[in-house]
Amino acid sequence: MKAQTFEKLIRKIVREEIDYALRREIKTLKEDLRDELKPTIIEHKEKLVEVPEVTKNSLREKIMGNAPLKTKPYKKQNFVGNNTLNDLLNETAAGDTNLESGNSPVSLAEPFATGAPMPMDTTGMPESVANAVTRDYSGLMKAINKKKGN
Repeated sequence: MKAQTFEKLIRKIVREEIDYALRREIKTLKEDLRDELKPTIIEHKEKLVEVPEVTKNSLREKIMGNAPLKTKPYKKQNFVGNNTLNDLLNETAAGDTNLESGNSPVSLAEPFATGAPMPMDTTGMPESVANAVTRDYSGLMKAINKKKGN
């Protein structure tokens, strides 16, 4: 009888010790996981490459053209209640962009398509690309339309 009581007492003590040890280990594992899951802030330092002034100017000339812009007198209008949007709409309505270059926005004063091939500046393009861009595709389009039954 005393042996059974002694055995039960040892089992109880071993269980308590195991529970205590497991709680400590689980607590340290949870702390480790929390530390790993915390977001870390990493600063990235990037070098900014300065664009040469010549490149800036040549791009500006390609888009805006060499000729100075002709300014037409334009009376500012109040299109909407938002001042920033109003300024933008007034700039657009004033038409202060270069419409002479091939890169220009579409001018509503002229028809969109005349049927004639559009002029294309191919300087600086590889010959194969220039040929593809300037090729007359009207025959191909007619064949496609004929096949579709249009």
